[in-house]
Amino acid sequence: MSRPRDIDVFLSSYRGQRGNSSLSNNYLFYTNQTPCQPDGMRYDEWMKTYERDYVELEMNHGYVQWFFPIRERGVNPHAQPLESHEIEKMKDDQAIIDKLLRSFKMMLSFYGIDFNDGKFTLSKDYKERFQNLRDRSHNLLRITRILKHLSEFEQLQTHTSTLVLFFATVHSEGLLNFQEGTMRGDSLDQWWSNCFRDESERKSIRKIVQSRGKFGSKAWGWEEYDQWYREVKK
Repeated sequence: MSRPRDIDVFLSSYRGQRGNSSLSNNYLFYTNQTPCQPDGMRYDEWMKTYERDYVELEMNHGYVQWFFPIRERGVNPHAQPLESHEIEKMKDDQAIIDKLLRSFKMMLSFYGIDFNDGKFTLSKDYKERFQNLRDRSHNLLRITRILKHLSEFEQLQTHTSTLVLFFATVHSEGLLNFQEGTMRGDSLDQWWSNCFRDESERKSIRKIVQSRGKFGSKAWGWEEYDQWYREVKK
């Protein structure tokens, strides 16, 4: 099965894409100097207001492009694609990296996942949050964007494999169905497990994803996930 075109473009690090050194809205937003649009709120104000508001996180479709900028256009015409020169400035600013991580944790909570120092576990309200993920398929596209976004920052890239394999695990444990041929299964198989620029890592993750078995089979469950995480931490 061939990879989606947007994934091939991502894997090439957007080869041939022209940058614009005059554009810095993503950097300015994460340094609290400019508001996201159309909400008209700066980062700190937005997080104070909506960080735990799951209704807002679900129904508002404009914030995602500001909080998880990538080098592609999204559905928000007011958001600017991430520029290469912004990545260089943002990755060297620890305050920005901390905010990027905070944004990621916000979405993990929204999806029913606890961060736990980098190891992902089920949150107390995971059943309700998983139901939302079943019912609202646009969140699959959001997760693809988040994975691409994390991959632009080496301090955060390690969380991509942990998240992809978390979803493979909850499938195998019978908690959320990512069966091959379904919309969720195709997201996992074709997009998420391919979202790794390092070829060796990509092959390793895809091998695990493809061995997840049928829904509820426990072919690659919590025990395997925990063992994999311990090896990665080493």
